[in-house]
Amino acid sequence: MTPARRADDGPPPIDTRLGLLFAAYFATAGVLAPYLPLYLQHRGLSAVEIGIVLAMGQAMRLAGPGLWGWLADRRGHRLLILRWTALAACLSFATIFVPGGFVLLFTVMLFVNFFMTAQMPLGEAITASYLRTDAAAPHAARLYGRLRACGSIGFIVLVLAAGVLFDVAGIEWQPVLTLGLFALAAWAAFRVREHAVPEPAHARVSVRSRLAEPRVQWFFLSVALMVFAHGALYTYLSLYLAQLGYSTTAIGVFWVVGVVVEIAFFYTQGRFFRRFGAFALLNVAFLLAVLRFFLIAEFAHWWVLLFIAQVLHAATFAVHHSASILTVQQWFPGAAAARGQALYVSIGYGLGGTAGSLLAAWLWSAVGPSAAFLSSSAAAALGWWAVQRARALDARTPQPALA
Repeated sequence: MTPARRADDGPPPIDTRLGLLFAAYFATAGVLAPYLPLYLQHRGLSAVEIGIVLAMGQAMRLAGPGLWGWLADRRGHRLLILRWTALAACLSFATIFVPGGFVLLFTVMLFVNFFMTAQMPLGEAITASYLRTDAAAPHAARLYGRLRACGSIGFIVLVLAAGVLFDVAGIEWQPVLTLGLFALAAWAAFRVREHAVPEPAHARVSVRSRLAEPRVQWFFLSVALMVFAHGALYTYLSLYLAQLGYSTTAIGVFWVVGVVVEIAFFYTQGRFFRRFGAFALLNVAFLLAVLRFFLIAEFAHWWVLLFIAQVLHAATFAVHHSASILTVQQWFPGAAAARGQALYVSIGYGLGGTAGSLLAAWLWSAVGPSAAFLSSSAAAALGWWAVQRARALDARTPQPALA
């Protein structure tokens, strides 16, 4: 167990093993998110089939995180499940080299995503236990931001390197690189150590009763709407930019732009959370999401406006993600931690992400690419309204309230 620190000891160090886990996981995402749609297109899948494969990945988050979170909290084997699901995801992805079309690729990614749904809920729960080993509570947001920044750095490095590699060698190298990163992520999972923290009696909560609270319901609705808004981005941004004439390298650069600013926020977020609080930051994140997806829908052919839209990723993802994760950590502490994180992933990325990807696939084919991103802007506006409801209800809730 990490020894407790005094509040005046200065900023605590990050756990390098957890940092490596975040870096490896998001490095893998850095090759999957921008380039898997291009590889699936290379394998002969249509735009609708690509949308279905990627939407299925989101759909697996409806049930997968809840299952893994329940097993981890009830059986007390978070670390064991984290390790073996990481290895299973790696072995599942290896079957992508078998010749085949839509059915094969759908099946491969179904298993890959099923095992991947365990990674972040359990990683976040283990991280929450690490944060609670530090007696200096004001450092929690700063510590989490630095750990999450490790993931952003891994994402950036792989997106840029992969874009250049695929421009030179071809997109057919995408699964080779991805398999190597899955292996790295599995190795990182086996290096993680859990920080055992005794749970105070007053911190114990019923997951069912907490989820029944109106403020929690409105909050999770807002999460689902924000991830819904990103459905078109994660599914079709690369194909959209390729249609507009951008090279593979340029597409990688535009994916990276927002993540660079995202890292700056993660490293400095402690001061923002202390000054403004989670709900105020969520409010800004949703308003900027409305603007971001409108710019992509209507002005992506102007690289300057596309650049601005991608810079806003620091708000629509980083600000929103940190505020949401820290909120879930406060509302679902101790033995409820893995299930709380699982709810965040299942409702947000499972329900919201699946619906967003499927609607984007339909709009892309039936109306056009611009319509898919306009639906994202509308979803973000609805999410802003849901946050206002959650904020008003939280203000009337005695404890535990948001910092």
